[in-house]
This record gives sequence, structure tokens and C-alpha cells, in this order.
Amino acid sequence: MSRRIGILGGSFDPVHAAHLALAKAAADAFALDEVRLMPCAQQALKRRRPAPAEDRCALLRLALADDPRLTLDCRELWRAGATYTIDTVLELRRELPEAALWFILGMDSVVDFPRWRRARELVGLCAFIAFDRPGVEPPAEPFDPRLLAHRLRGPRMDLSSTDIRAAVANGAAMRYPINEFEARYLRAKALYHEGTPHEADH
Repeated sequence: MSRRIGILGGSFDPVHAAHLALAKAAADAFALDEVRLMPCAQQALKRRRPAPAEDRCALLRLALADDPRLTLDCRELWRAGATYTIDTVLELRRELPEAALWFILGMDSVVDFPRWRRARELVGLCAFIAFDRPGVEPPAEPFDPRLLAHRLRGPRMDLSSTDIRAAVANGAAMRYPINEFEARYLRAKALYHEGTPHEADH
């Protein structure tokens, strides 16, 4: 029986409990053997420069320790030049030809999908799991019906990494759902405090 592998991409800047709950819910709902959390160097449709790759990977390692189904794949961070989802999925197809790949994406990404690199080709390479985003309605006519064929009805992603960054900048990180080890790392590295270079770059 082929392995069922989920792919959850994003900046993870920083990772937080809602990301983990989403990955676990997808694994439970769709019988995924593994969910790979895959941080990107910089999302092609976003302008803000994220925190250093090494720090985001370190935070993800701390966050993923509790569930063996959740794994870290940092290939997009180390790939030279611009990187796109289509490149990653094609690589995984070559590495894991027998695996069933499931790409997990938010409803905002379903709406933006026509802007993705080689979108038509990508739809044919893997299955998709779409989760709700607050305030984002499913498109009445999606780019491809397969994007909405598998819906994950929770948990809601009401918390954002933007909230975490703002909390850390204001000294309130412990009020938000990151674990103790992540909080210590954030304090030790002084990530997301006001005036750090990655916050000011636009």
C-alpha cells in the first residue's frame, strides 16, 4: 500500500499551535502517514522578508517533537534562486514515485491559485486538501474542481504568525500558543523584536 504524504507549505514565521493542529487534523481526516511542514524562502505572492531560514527551521524542529507523523522538510529554503510549489512537487514525485501526495492549502490560496506557477500542471500532480480561512469564501467557480474536492472542516486558522510577531515585539509571546521551548528560543535570539532587519524590509 502506498504511503500517503501531506505537504503543508508556508513561511512559518514563526510556526505556532494552529499550524500544528491543522497538520494533525489533516493527517487524522485523510489517513496521512506523514505531513511534511515545508518552510519557504519567501512566498512568491508576499513581499515581506521572513526571519532567517536557520531560525525558522530550528523553531519548527522544537514544535514538531510531539507527533512522529509531522516532519520537517527544508528543501525550499536551501534551493538556489526562486522556488515554486511546482518544483517541489516534481522533486517529490521523482523521489517518491509510489507515494500519494496531498497538498494542504488555505482557502485564500485556492482563490489565488490561478496566479501560481504552472498551475494547470500542478493540479494533475497531487491531491489537494483545502481548509477554511476566516473571512475567505470558497470561489464559486474554482480554477479546478479538484482544489475543493477534499475539504478540511477545522480547525480554523484564526491565529496568524502576524499575531505572534506582534506579541513578541510587545513582550507578550507567552500569551499565545507556542510551546515553552519555542518561547525560550525566541527570547534567546531576540527574533521579531522591533527594529530587526527582516521586519523593516519591504
